[in-house]
This record gives sequence, C-alpha cells and structure tokens, in this order.
Amino acid sequence: MTKKAHSIHHTHWDLIWYFTVQDADVQFSYNMKELLNAFDNNKLEYFFLDGQTAPIDDYIRLFPDEEERIKIYVSSGKLVVGPFNSQLDSFITSGESVINNLRLGHNTAERLGQVSKIAYLPDSFGHSIDYPKIFNHYGIKDFVITRGVGDEYELGSEFYLESNDESQLLVYTMIAGYGYGCYPFKEGTLFSDEAVDYNKIDVHQLIDRLLSYSTVENEFVFPLGFDQNPMIHDVKEKIDYYNNLQNNIEFIETTWKDFFEVIRSKGENIKTHKHELISTQYHRVHRSIYSARADVKALQDKVERVLTYELQPLMTLLDSLGVEYNHGLLDRAWETLMLCQTHSSANLTDETNDYIERETKNALNLAYSHKRYLLKLMSISLNMDGKDSVPLIVVSTTPNRHTELVNAKVYTKKEQFNLYYNDKVIPYTVLNKQRKNNGVLRKDPMKINDDQFYYETDIQFLAEEMKGISYRTYLIREEKAVNSSQITKTEHFIENEYYKIFQAENGIHILDKRTGRLHENAIVIEDAGDEGDSFDYSYPENDWKLVDKLNDADVEYTDSPYRKKMLIQGIMKIPKDLKERTRKQASSPLGYDIELILEKDSSVISINGTFNNKAEQHRVRLLFTGESPNQYSYAGTQYSVIKRKTYDTAHENWREKKYFEEPSSIYPLLNHVSAVTDEGIQSVYTRSSKEYEFVGENYKDIGVTIFRSYGALGYPDLNRRPGRPSGMDYHVFETPKCQMIGENHFELGISYDTEYDENKVFNDYVLFATDSSVYQKQSYNHTINPIDYFPTNPLEKKLPLNYQFLEIENGEGVFGSVVKSDKTNSYLLRMFNGSIKEINIGHLAGEVTGYLTEETNLDETNTKENVESYKPGELKVMKISKEEK
Repeated sequence: MTKKAHSIHHTHWDLIWYFTVQDADVQFSYNMKELLNAFDNNKLEYFFLDGQTAPIDDYIRLFPDEEERIKIYVSSGKLVVGPFNSQLDSFITSGESVINNLRLGHNTAERLGQVSKIAYLPDSFGHSIDYPKIFNHYGIKDFVITRGVGDEYELGSEFYLESNDESQLLVYTMIAGYGYGCYPFKEGTLFSDEAVDYNKIDVHQLIDRLLSYSTVENEFVFPLGFDQNPMIHDVKEKIDYYNNLQNNIEFIETTWKDFFEVIRSKGENIKTHKHELISTQYHRVHRSIYSARADVKALQDKVERVLTYELQPLMTLLDSLGVEYNHGLLDRAWETLMLCQTHSSANLTDETNDYIERETKNALNLAYSHKRYLLKLMSISLNMDGKDSVPLIVVSTTPNRHTELVNAKVYTKKEQFNLYYNDKVIPYTVLNKQRKNNGVLRKDPMKINDDQFYYETDIQFLAEEMKGISYRTYLIREEKAVNSSQITKTEHFIENEYYKIFQAENGIHILDKRTGRLHENAIVIEDAGDEGDSFDYSYPENDWKLVDKLNDADVEYTDSPYRKKMLIQGIMKIPKDLKERTRKQASSPLGYDIELILEKDSSVISINGTFNNKAEQHRVRLLFTGESPNQYSYAGTQYSVIKRKTYDTAHENWREKKYFEEPSSIYPLLNHVSAVTDEGIQSVYTRSSKEYEFVGENYKDIGVTIFRSYGALGYPDLNRRPGRPSGMDYHVFETPKCQMIGENHFELGISYDTEYDENKVFNDYVLFATDSSVYQKQSYNHTINPIDYFPTNPLEKKLPLNYQFLEIENGEGVFGSVVKSDKTNSYLLRMFNGSIKEINIGHLAGEVTGYLTEETNLDETNTKENVESYKPGELKVMKISKEEK
C-alpha cells in the first residue's frame, strides 16, 4: 500500500545560539524578503513560521513598510504565525512567563490577521504537564513536539496529553525530528544511500520508525525545513519529482491544521498520557541543563518574581485609583525576558551568554524602575492633610491577609525617629545606621557643608494584618525613639515559633519545635567532578566526591525581635580541576558564607549564601538531608505538582537500548520540591537554583545544584550523553566564563511539616518569593533609586493614606497574579488549585466588592458566572469589571 508523507514547509528559527542576535536578524531579514517575493509570484503555497512571532516582530521593526504586505499572507492562512512569542523552556519558566508568551504571540498574530492555534514547540527539551490547562485557555487543542517521548510511556506518535484538571491536547510527536529528511529532499538524494539525517541515521529507517508509531495507518509527517533554513524554492517540483520517481511514498504538501484533521478522522487507539514528557530515549532533553549558568537562571527567576508578584499587582491596584496601567512598559519587560528564556537559554557560548545576561538585567532594571516610579508617584500624591510627618508607604502585593516583615531605608535629618501607624508607635529594629552628606563633595573634608549631613537607617518592622493587595502609610517623626531595638549577638542557637537551629559536633541541627523532631546534619555541602558541558552535567570516570557537614565552620548568631540569623563561614578544600581530582588531591579553597534566617511567624527557613569558586570542572550542591526513603519527589510545576520517580528503572539498561541520554533523576526545580513520607514532610523552595535530585541511601536527601563549573559548549561522548556533541556536531566552543570563577550566590528555603498540602506549599512559596514594596519620600539621596533624580508631578487627585484593593477571604487557592486586561477595562485575577481535590474559592473583599466578577479564560473569549469552588487542578481567571452606574 502506498504510504502518505504529509509534507509541511517550515523553518525552525533559533533567535540566538552560537551565533548572535545580529547574525539571526540579518539572515532572517533576507529569508523573509525571499519568502514574501515567492508568495507575490505564486511560487509558494504555505509556509509555517515555527510557531513563534518574535522573528517577525523584529522584521517589522526593521521594515515597518512590510507589515501590510505580511498581513495579506497571514490573513489568507498562507503564512502561519503564532501562537507563541518565542520557543520557550518548558520546565523552568513560570506560569506567568508561559501566559505572557502566548498573550504577546497572539497579539502579534491577531494584528497581522490570523493566529495559528497549533502549539508548536519542536525543539523544547521536554514538556510540562500543565500545558493542556494553559493552552486550552487560549482555545488551543493541538500540540506538535519532538523531544520527550519514549517507549516507557507506551504511546503512539499521536496521543492526548492531559493535565490534572482533565484539560487535553492532541499531540503529534515528530519522533524522527523536525527536519530529518529536509537536506536529502532538497539535494535530490532522498531515495539513495546518501539520505541520512543530522545524526547520520538512514532517513528511510526513520520513516519506518515513524510508521511503526503512527496511529494513522501508513501516514506520517515529512517536515520540509530545518534549523535557520530559508524557504525551498521548488517544493512543488520536488514533490512531483519524487512522486513520479517511485510508488512507495506519496508526498502531499499540507499544513499542521489539516494534518490534525487527518489524525482526528483516521487515528486509531489514541491513548492518553497524564504526566510530563521527559524521556531521553529518542532525543536528548538535557535533564541537567537547568544548572548551566546558574547565575543567569537565578537572574531570570528574579525578573519573573518581580513582574508576577510585585509589579503587576501594584499596577493593578493603582489603576483602580486612576493611575493609568502602562501596558507598553510591562510588555517590553516581559518580551525582553522571554527572548532570553528560550529552550536553550544561557547554555550557549560566552558571547551569547553575555548577551542573554545583559538583556535579562535590562528586563530586571525595567521592572524595578517601573515599580519604583509608581511608588514614588504614590508618595508625592498622598493626601497628607496638613501632617508634618514624612510618609513611608508599604504595599502588600499578594491577596491573602498576612503579616509582612518589612525591610526599609529611612532617611532623616536627626539621628532618632519614631514610626507611627494610626497614631500608634510601631516598634522597629535598627539593622544599620550611617551618617552621610549630600552636600557638594570636596577633597578637603573641612570644606564640606555640615548642614547637609543626614542619617540613613536600615530598619525592620512588622506590618501586621496587611489586607490582601493593599497599601498603608506609616509616618516618620524625628523625635526621641521610644520603641526601637538593636541587633544583638547571641550564643549557641537561633529560634522562632517553629524551629531551633544550632551547630553541633557533627553538623547543623534543626529542631522542629512543633513535633519535637531533631533533624541532624540538616544541611551539607557536596562537591563533585563534572566533565560535562553547557548542555549537561556528566560525572567523570574517576570522580571523588567531597562533603562538608559545616561542623567545623565558624558560626555567629544574631538576634532581633523579628529575625534571627545564623552566619556560617568556612573554607572547603576541593580539587582545582579533574586531573587533581583523579589524584584525590584538593588544593583549591572553596570559601562559603551561608546565612540561615528565621523570621517571626514564618515556617520557612531562609538559606542565603555565596560560594567563592576558584576551581574548574566541578559541581557544587547543597544536600538537605532526610531520614526516610523516598520513591518519589513532589515538585511544583507552573500550576500543579508533579510526582517524579527518584530512580528511573530505565537507567539499568539505557545504553543497551541506545538511549540518546542517560535517564537520570536530575529534575527541574521551578519553585519548590518536597519529600513526602509517613514520618513527615520536607520542602525546599528556590529563588535562584533551578535543579534538584534526590540522592543518598534510599534517596533520603534532596540535592539542589548551586552551580556547575564547565568549560565548553558541546563535548562528544560524555558518560551521561554518548555520541556526537550537542550543538554543532563537528565543533567544540570553549566557554571559560562558564567555569563560574568568583562569587556564586543562591537563595533557598526549607520547611518541615506533618502533612502534605500542595496549596499550602504553593502559598508558602508565593510569600517566600515576594519581596516587600516599601518607599519613603525623601530628597537626601537620589542614588539609592536613581529614578528619584527625575522631577515628577504629583497626581491631580490625592491618594488616600490607606487603601485596600483586593483581598481573598476564606479561599484555599494559590495566587498566580493580577493584571489589567489589554482588551477591555477589566482586571484579571489568576488563581489556581495545585491539588487534585476540590477546594473553596472564598470571596473577594476590598474595593472590588463594588465590581462585577465573572469567570473567564486567559484570552477573555468566554465568560460565565463565577462558581463557589475550584475543580481539582483548575487554573481560574476571574474577570473583575467596574459596575456601570
């Protein structure tokens, strides 16, 4: 029987790789002009532009006159664009990043005439279990992938991927890749012995593999395109040539939309998969890529957190008070970040990594500048009603009522002051105080004007019972301080309501005061060899693992009413390189400073620190030790929790089965991960590190990678990744900056509990991830927030001193974010249920009680009356609109 090859003309476009953004822009510009000319001359039927709009956005910025020409072909369906802005990373980009990627991709495609509803991620390194629930919100039901599917899932190349809310995507898997026969097709050698793919595998062997997995008998996809490829000029002629050359395969030019109709009408025994896609059998998914350039990934995590939990809620709150929501600035920050978060983010050459780091910092600076401007505008627009005090604004940007520990800089002329709220003196702790001068600097100190001296005081206080997304104004009065305290040094331990932490002879011990359970050697440093590259960690043949239990480190304990701190300082001797490690020599000092912080009323222990690295080719992890065996880990995804094996049985014979990569149990750490046992729960939260692995005897310990030190992009024949190099198969790029010489910072947290509640862990993470938003109106120092330098007009309408925008009362869901719609004048509150049980939605309090609330989807195409509960796993969007009078 003749087989049908559904041929889809496309390109896969990396925005950056070993080449620069500028290289890609130049090439794409000429490719695009060539493409449009072919459409104009009726030489091209269809072209699929890789499921993303970022390249075409750049093209239109360069050639704005071409937009109307492009609209002709997008509107007609000939040029297929969207639904994404860029090809995202599936596992370490947050839910808000995924949503905004889709939103901006849709905005561009809709402006150009038509958005593709084919979710197309051909080169992402595996796929999240939450994709169905997110994509369905945009009306997306079809999903095309390449990597992440293996025989252990017992699936055909077509299957349904289902989230824990029962949302589904119909998936087509390009098991042979997205360009396995493109070059032989173009070169006229497709039916010869020379027809091999980029892995040097015979194309017809790959076609046989595709047919064996297909649920549509004797039909498969033959992609006509590959990395950075321009259009193929003579597609029709080539198809006719091959169809006339032989009778075994009939080539048919088609589109992804039409092919999914074929699947739905002809597919047989299509199965359903209810887990993430991360198999390493047929393609590399680089399960240890999450720690490549850990510093850049931590920076990207910070941008996500500031935009999601701080800036967007602040903008929405102020919009309800009449301060216009600036979509343009917000979109610029998201787009700048997303173009750095592609499926290969920060695992590139030093030059391109430098670009990604710089652009990520640009996104962070834009987010912070925007936030600080709004706080400044608030401070100068308050209705002070004749008060002679100086305002200090504290903004809560999460919707559940809570007490917030505020860290603030206070600027005063006099050394002492009191802090008031509702005419009551608020106690505070002085963390640091400096006498400074903002007069004209002179070389001779005697010539500096003494009148220009002022005090900069870092303080800490509790903002009790913050009413959801709201703000309040504290008043600073320069007078004798009556309720301030200082940090004091203590001996032997730190403790709060939940824990007592101390250094013992054999390590750091944590006592859980609620259960009486002592966690001995709770935190350990591990250093191991790493002969891997930018894509993957790989253990050396002669590894030598070293551990530091922190029992010999210097420890200092400090105490204040609101925060207790344990500072651990030491030096761990490690091998300077793999050669020295083979000889079991350790001459390189790895200095570390680690802070364990207990805050009042918080069950999460903050663990922040720095490793000063001078060695090469190694991996540093923190091990959070446990006492009970673990068969599974429970890790947060974008909007749910995934249960992962701590040991994959495929590991036992993966080489014999010719897996492309070792199926190790190294996994992405997006937000939190927990060990769940009958004896208790241990959870680890991250504000930096993006990789974990359960290790030790019976997988009792949680290992979190702080950083990897490696020296190249693309080594061949690694222990964990046999065969050709990843990246360019014939060239290794040296990356000395990836050795991570110097200071490497991290921010983590741990907590213990007796029962596992997914939504409680998620809500604890949200508070852990969110920093205070606090601002004092002052004119002493404009270098702290440089945007203060710019003169700014106050609002015409004065702002109240205190304001409650939105609070969720008696709700059990998890806060995603809140934004203003870019389509209507409504607000969109994103919440989710991270568990597989139905939970209470609660009700809204605050200013929003005067608004109409409906349930909608992410693109606001459907609305319905709100319901009383969250379904298991549900991602919910509440549309909040001002009621018309």
